[in-house]
Amino acid sequence: STRNTRIERLWVEVGTQFARRWRGFFTRLERWHGLDHTSPYHLWLLHQLFLVDINSDCEDFQAEWNLHPLSGTRNKGQSPADLRFISETEHGVDEDQPGVHPSVLQEYYGVMEDLDEEWDDVDDLIAADQTRDIRHEAIDVPTHGSPFTSEQAEVFFEALNAVKEQGIIPAGFELDVDGYPVRESIHLGRGGKRVSVILPLEVWWPRALLWAQGLDLMTRMLVEDVL
Repeated sequence: STRNTRIERLWVEVGTQFARRWRGFFTRLERWHGLDHTSPYHLWLLHQLFLVDINSDCEDFQAEWNLHPLSGTRNKGQSPADLRFISETEHGVDEDQPGVHPSVLQEYYGVMEDLDEEWDDVDDLIAADQTRDIRHEAIDVPTHGSPFTSEQAEVFFEALNAVKEQGIIPAGFELDVDGYPVRESIHLGRGGKRVSVILPLEVWWPRALLWAQGLDLMTRMLVEDVL
């Protein structure tokens, strides 16, 4: 970062409040618990087991952030939620257009000339105007996919629930509670410094166990299917 902008500070908060802990957890899964980040089946399993928890952490952070007091004399300690309420009270509520710059909205939806003219291709025109603001190539997102048919997936999740209820700890996954580390080291950015992330045992060990249970069961089912 070269500029101390609000969005950059926000991303720092996202990292320190919850994202780094998930990065540390996934790093641990790779180092200790058999995660292969190149496997679409492993990524599918991650999504199935943890996406709800990740989204919940995002929503918790959003709720806290929207209520935290902003610094500076201009806002006088008001929160983002306060500012939005004041703006809507004074200026009314605009229709949400996520990801579209206000100047583009003004050009195509604002009260200008030709008030009665309607454009069927207005979405394409907006997209074309926004294209010039893109400064990077598209990122290749790793593929993920289920190794099971819908019927097999139903059997898998039923079996996984049974494994969880019985508290089975699969062998070979380094899950001994005694001495299980509560810290994980991760890199910040590309080639950045390493930081130590605290992963409280009562939160992250059960998640590591769930991963091991899911991976062990998935592997066994796939082997049996091949045989």
